[in-house]
Amino acid sequence: MGVEPINRKDYAASLSKEKLSEIYISMKTQRVLEDRLLKMYKGGQLSGAVYPGIGQEASMAGIGAGMGPQDIFGGTHRDLGVQMMRGVSLKEIALNFYGKKEGPSKGRDGNSHFGVVDKGTLMVASPLPDSGPVAVGWSLASKQDNSGVVAVANCGEGATATGAWHEAINMAAVLNLPTVFTVQNNQYAYSTPNETEFASKNVSDRASGYGIPSYVIDGNDIYSVMDAVHEACEHARSGGGPTLLELVTFRHYGHAGHDPADYVNEEVRSYWMERDPLLRFEASLVEEGLFEEQDYIKIEEEIQKIVKETLDWAKDEPDPDPSEEIEDIFSSRTLPVFSNSEEESETMNFIEAITNAMDEAMSHNEDVFLMGEDIGEFGGAFKATQGLYEKYGRDRVIDTPISEAGFVGAAVGAALAGKLPIVELQFFDFVYPALDQLTTEAAKYNWKAGKQVPMVVRGPTGAGTRSGPFHSISPESLLAHHPGLKVVAPSNPYDAKGLLIASIFDPNPVMFLEHKKLYRKPELKMEVPKGLYEVDLGSAKILKEGSDVTVVSWSGMVDIVKEAAEVLSNEGISVEVIDLRSIVPLDSETILSSVEKTSNLCIVQEDVPFSSVASEISSIVAERGFWNLDNPIKRVTSPNTHIPFAPVLEDEFIPSIDKVVNAIRELGN
Repeated sequence: MGVEPINRKDYAASLSKEKLSEIYISMKTQRVLEDRLLKMYKGGQLSGAVYPGIGQEASMAGIGAGMGPQDIFGGTHRDLGVQMMRGVSLKEIALNFYGKKEGPSKGRDGNSHFGVVDKGTLMVASPLPDSGPVAVGWSLASKQDNSGVVAVANCGEGATATGAWHEAINMAAVLNLPTVFTVQNNQYAYSTPNETEFASKNVSDRASGYGIPSYVIDGNDIYSVMDAVHEACEHARSGGGPTLLELVTFRHYGHAGHDPADYVNEEVRSYWMERDPLLRFEASLVEEGLFEEQDYIKIEEEIQKIVKETLDWAKDEPDPDPSEEIEDIFSSRTLPVFSNSEEESETMNFIEAITNAMDEAMSHNEDVFLMGEDIGEFGGAFKATQGLYEKYGRDRVIDTPISEAGFVGAAVGAALAGKLPIVELQFFDFVYPALDQLTTEAAKYNWKAGKQVPMVVRGPTGAGTRSGPFHSISPESLLAHHPGLKVVAPSNPYDAKGLLIASIFDPNPVMFLEHKKLYRKPELKMEVPKGLYEVDLGSAKILKEGSDVTVVSWSGMVDIVKEAAEVLSNEGISVEVIDLRSIVPLDSETILSSVEKTSNLCIVQEDVPFSSVASEISSIVAERGFWNLDNPIKRVTSPNTHIPFAPVLEDEFIPSIDKVVNAIRELGN
């Protein structure tokens, strides 16, 4: 065939003819499938996009074949070959490319943007390499359970320039996790050549900065890839920690179906086409006497037939039902709700109630664990985790590097693996670096892949402590905007503990907002029950009955509203005070029922007014309770600006008792 064969050694040398045949058929099926998909896309027969991995089959099949049967894979849109080697069927792939109801992503995403977690492949998302931190989280759960599972996190060389990749590999190295990082270096990130992607000679050179071993592998040599991946997985499985493997390969076509790849010069293309991984594998199998050349003709004919029949079948399968589109945004809870007679109690302030909730949840269920910056021996920036490190140890109270995307993404992976992670953000302002993992991974997993992500992200919010614009946000509107995230904001110690326990055992990602002015507020101390109990997520509470005006608030503004209501009661204005407690789910029925009684509504929030929770509540009441209103809805909010530092500016920024009183007077008179 004029192609230099490759030789088996190490792990590959132990493989039987049957196993080698399986690997070859998988590689050939991938090429035939992707060639047909590419032609269909160019012919207008497929929606979305096609990201052909033609030319990279050895890297993909080699990764899949080198992994253990129980291992987990986090990949990208050019990893169909790994998916197939992990057991994902041709039918599942075809259904997803057509966006069919029974496909892995149920028509909610298309082409290769899917994973089948039950078969060991994590969900693929467009931002690359977002599955890296998730894979690290699964390996963290594996280390905690000593299960022997290794997570393989794969991406292209272009994605190694991202913060997500750096944070994932750094955290895996620091925590010595059973993770293998593979990089398929196919020479171009879309059209960007390697010399403008990184300054080092090789991607693998970066491993020295993380303190882990690395190897450059001929990614078109199926045997070398299998050997390297197998060795790295066994190294990780035995407690040796992560390895970085750079698989040097080449894609025969452009980044996607619409890309002609005219930026590749003919000399480069010719060099790589002579090193076609399938031709090299075929030559090797013939030289070993395992196959004859005519065997390949029969195999291809059979594969062509199966691929065509499967795609023709999938095309006519049922489409998704638009009426079901909103389903699966949240997973339904199946665990029983904790009951508590509340006969025994202890006086606690707000932060003591938070600590107590985590302590009792960790004592009750060993799958509950904490991670974040400085939460170990130091006890956290606000001491919310104080004493828990000493009680539960470093494997359940995990100090992480400064890497919000890394450890929030890891929480997603650990949750998928069956754990109940609680992440602490030092300040909720620092959620921005983690938003990609929250919105792309955590919020979409149940909706797109049918897998629960039970995790809590908690930390301090709010202004009033002279902390300036980077430590003071009220992020509820930002977070509530993203379907799939629950958002909770307690205002007192009793609710803080009950809501946090409910959040920990909820099967969805919950953002738990703790206003830091409440943490140690002396007058907020109250009796908090010992033992596990819950406050329902999505259930508002009427703190004070009234007949003239309904005032809705939450978190740090509740005490302001209560004080304003006392002032107004002396003037004969009866204020009904509702503590929302939960932003998502939103208890709109309690609000609407109250407005039906009072005929007036005022909403008080610390967050800025534009596109906010107050805006949403106003819209709901205007749409469903308009005829019950005697006056326009009032909103008392901060100005539409950033949180200032100077005391005189910050005091003016935060809604005051006087501002609330004046707004309610206008409605009550």
